[in-house]
Amino acid sequence: MTSTLEIARVLGAHGLAGAVKVKLHFAESDALTKVSEVDLVLPSGERRTLAVASARRAGDVWLVSFAGVDDRDAAAALRGARVEVQRSALPALEPDTVYLVDLVGADVVAPDGVVGRVVEVWVNPSVDSVVIEQANGKRVELVLLPEYVARIDVEGRRIELSSRDGLIE
Repeated sequence: MTSTLEIARVLGAHGLAGAVKVKLHFAESDALTKVSEVDLVLPSGERRTLAVASARRAGDVWLVSFAGVDDRDAAAALRGARVEVQRSALPALEPDTVYLVDLVGADVVAPDGVVGRVVEVWVNPSVDSVVIEQANGKRVELVLLPEYVARIDVEGRRIELSSRDGLIE
């Protein structure tokens, strides 16, 4: 597990003064108001640490201003960047809870063998789920309910299922 956690993506510039539109992976999060700086990982792979000057919710996105990003061109250059925060800056997790993004890349196994690897997480109003890519390239969805998931080992990058019943083709 890394010391940072990806919480959002930069969608593009907003206005002329250097603000950006940011889409959080977990819509209910207010993480951008709790941190003083973020790491942006640009599509090129370049990593930049920027101070958060302001952040406010605007519908289903956030409008964020970073120190030193002062015009539309500078903001537009951040489009597509992954927004990461230091885990130490976030509130402690409750027992038996995980950051869903930590499940990406985890192997999924059922009692009868390997199912595949998690490639996406979906935060839904009623129940969260993961998308699993199987060896044949086919993707299936797994709802994260106790009756289907026997154990989640974040450190070991493994999800153990009680059966294949929770898989949605």
